[in-house]
Amino acid sequence: MKYSLLSTALLFTVSLNCFAHSEGIEEAVSKKKVSRFQCDQLAPTNIKLEYDVIESDRFGTPQASYLMRLIKNQHQVIYQTSPQTFEAWDKNGEYIRYFPEERRSITYRPSDLRSLNISYDLLQQFHLVSPELKSQLQRGENTQASCFRLEQYSGLQGEQNIKLKWIESLALPYQFSITHARGSVHYQLRDASPMTSEKVNTITQGYNDLDFADVGDSESDPFIAKMITQGFIQHGSSGFYDTDGNSLSGGDHHGHAH
Repeated sequence: MKYSLLSTALLFTVSLNCFAHSEGIEEAVSKKKVSRFQCDQLAPTNIKLEYDVIESDRFGTPQASYLMRLIKNQHQVIYQTSPQTFEAWDKNGEYIRYFPEERRSITYRPSDLRSLNISYDLLQQFHLVSPELKSQLQRGENTQASCFRLEQYSGLQGEQNIKLKWIESLALPYQFSITHARGSVHYQLRDASPMTSEKVNTITQGYNDLDFADVGDSESDPFIAKMITQGFIQHGSSGFYDTDGNSLSGGDHHGHAH
């Protein structure tokens, strides 16, 4: 099941619940076309990256495959896996969910997330992999991919087997795999390109925003009513749902993911 960006973003460290090594995953990823990277033009911020994401079951059989975009400047990071919605974090810890078709957005302030019993690692949102997690893994030999110098890490976190190839110059992963008894998730960088801070900002401009705290008073708003009906938001409960509309309890959300 593919989770919405918020749930995956917040579930990432905990949802490091998956990875029993599967040759099928790496073979599937290796068959995808990888762009040539313009490494001399890339910087840790003002960048757009595309990752192929493959989710597999415990037998290593791919169950879902999709593209994840990560776009960031110095102030915000944006995640997108579908045209219907995308999500952003800013350096102040605010989380915003955008709905392009309706040109509407909903902002969750840090106090809103705390009231929903949702914890998160803001550094992880900006680097995809938590720096704390990386520090707990065993460092391997350096390797080269395209013009990137990669640092290799691996290790066990509880019942999770984690493998990471890290681009130090970008402070972002080139390849990242999480495996556990129930299945696996594999991220592979497909493309990376520079993006001006101004262009990143234009992605989130022109939206009619509503604070999450005001959702309960806005149920007569057709957009809010639609989002509640479709399971994107709910005032009360945890307020977070997977893409099938199933409620995700607030206590289960610690960490990050897509």
